[in-house]
Amino acid sequence: MKAPSTDRTPALIAATIDCHDLEGMTAFWGGLLEVETAIHDHFGFLAHAKERKVTLWLQKVDDEFTGKNRLHLDLAVVDLAGALASVQELGGSVGEERRWGDFLWRTCTDPEGNVFDIMQASVPSDE
Repeated sequence: MKAPSTDRTPALIAATIDCHDLEGMTAFWGGLLEVETAIHDHFGFLAHAKERKVTLWLQKVDDEFTGKNRLHLDLAVVDLAGALASVQELGGSVGEERRWGDFLWRTCTDPEGNVFDIMQASVPSDE
């Protein structure tokens, strides 16, 4: 991990999702991101992947999700249709298609209703 530019600059090390069903949510996100998972106490940890900039953690909380997310994850994938199929196979939901300029994405929810977006990434060229 690269050190912050100053002692006062925070370094983003992970995004944490509060959840009620720790085992189920860890399985969902680990399956969707295709990484190994581990559960310790009331935390679910997803293995860090070198090609990803942020690690995802889950934290068991007693209160259930209510209301709209004020923060959501944005994911990018080359095979959007395949990723959306994975969301549904793992127990999540796929929402409406959205476009902005050249960007295409679908807003999805995990099994506990947390909102996230999956965006169609451009395919790298050989040039």
